Amino acid sequence: MTSHSKIEQAALQLFGERGYDSTSTLLIAKGAGVSEALLFKYFLSKEKLFEYLIKQGFRRIVEANRGILTEKNPRVLVENVIDLPYKLVHDEPDFWKMQDKEFNRPLVQKYFQRFMSPIDSLLKQAFTDLGTPSPEMTTQLLLLLIQSLWRNLLYEHDPNLLQLGAHLKRTYLQGVPAAK
Repeated sequence: MTSHSKIEQAALQLFGERGYDSTSTLLIAKGAGVSEALLFKYFLSKEKLFEYLIKQGFRRIVEANRGILTEKNPRVLVENVIDLPYKLVHDEPDFWKMQDKEFNRPLVQKYFQRFMSPIDSLLKQAFTDLGTPSPEMTTQLLLLLIQSLWRNLLYEHDPNLLQLGAHLKRTYLQGVPAAK
């Protein structure tokens, strides 16, 4: 692993555990096993490092989940969106902890909204195509439940959380024939 990667990993973990304000560049450098000077050589400042982590994290996540946005079957699309928090937390737990802890920062909100905006539109269309009454309200409610599930998956280790996705699918897709 390169020094650059070690700094990234240490910063993700520390920002996720302690938050941005409680994490010094010296602590990140120690966690990465590099000098603070090297951290500054690569990233110039703690703020630039944080910005880099947010931008790169959302870029990775968008690339890894691009397929769910192209799904044409509305039932499968809804199922994929319900599965998304499980996949995201499994694939990038440190990134999502950092994102959650620093969600009030404008930069984080900006990238989160960019990520969620197409999902919102696609869900509304999927619920419309499925003949769901009030597709807008159904979409809002499902997204609120998914956001809560995602946050709980980050911090809770309740085995019932694993069954919640299946329950959401049954609830939101009740009466809709299974995808072929």
